[in-house]
Amino acid sequence: MTISRRTFNAAGSIFSVLTVAGCGGGGGGSGGGGAGNGAWPANSPGASKAETSGFVSVNGKNLYHVSVGKGIPVVFLHGGLGLDHQYFRPFIDPLADNAQIICYDQLGQGKSDRPANFDELTLERLSSDCNVLTKALGIDKFVLVGHSYGGFIALDFALRFPHRLAGLVLSCTAPDTSSFVQRSPLGGTPAQQAALGQLLLAPTASDEDLRKKWAEVEALYYNNASPPAGVLADVDQRTIYSAAAFNRGNQLLADYNFVLRLPSINVPTAVHYGAGDIWRFGDDEKLAKSIPGATLKYFANSGHWPFQEEPAEFVRYMRSFIASLPN
Repeated sequence: MTISRRTFNAAGSIFSVLTVAGCGGGGGGSGGGGAGNGAWPANSPGASKAETSGFVSVNGKNLYHVSVGKGIPVVFLHGGLGLDHQYFRPFIDPLADNAQIICYDQLGQGKSDRPANFDELTLERLSSDCNVLTKALGIDKFVLVGHSYGGFIALDFALRFPHRLAGLVLSCTAPDTSSFVQRSPLGGTPAQQAALGQLLLAPTASDEDLRKKWAEVEALYYNNASPPAGVLADVDQRTIYSAAAFNRGNQLLADYNFVLRLPSINVPTAVHYGAGDIWRFGDDEKLAKSIPGATLKYFANSGHWPFQEEPAEFVRYMRSFIASLPN
């Protein structure tokens, strides 16, 4: 099934699934293969490090967070909306050798509180939550990593709270929806392509509905539609889905556009994409060209999930960026 840019825009659902890949579905998923850096589980030296976790009251709601390691704080913003932080781990854990890695479930997702009215979820609110949470954890300045929809929130945060950031990493994301295009050829099977249209163009009815629909399309989000073996089932069984957040995330995209404000971001910034990402953002270099001093990298063997598909290279990339930051 071919889905046009116009159809996506009309549905208001373009990017809500940008970050869904990696959360798996249906206990095993539809993808197979042994792409990327090899089969799962990976032998990650950082995955066994001691961690702390718990809840913090943030803007009147309890948000769940987890922290591992010591050093410069690095906060990871998950996407979806409708997912939680689980798809980052344990792939990013080796960074805990010399950094404090903080992940949290955003409002209405994962283990965090679900509001009675999901209209509370706005980019402004989600940015404010990040600001308040990090202060509550005793963090002054930090590196913010926004993946996919998390990148939308990270851009909003960088514009509202630049004084809080030591660095900004924008992972497989975009500053607007107008240049959105789909990978061509899309790849996968006709059934997967048809299921993608169903996921994008209609609201999800329940958390289980979101999980089921994602299970049918998940492989498309990986390079050559070939997820690393075992990853999908593993992350799926750890993920708590939120259909209400997924649907609300789509609504927020109606007027999403930060393009004209990008030149005002004055924070060291790194932008990266997977060369085989399902989503081709028109001018992929728009972020890097428009944010002063930003760098751009492509992960040659990745789709939408460089930290899953090329974890060793992703960790090297992050360590290099952190080392380049001013003291």
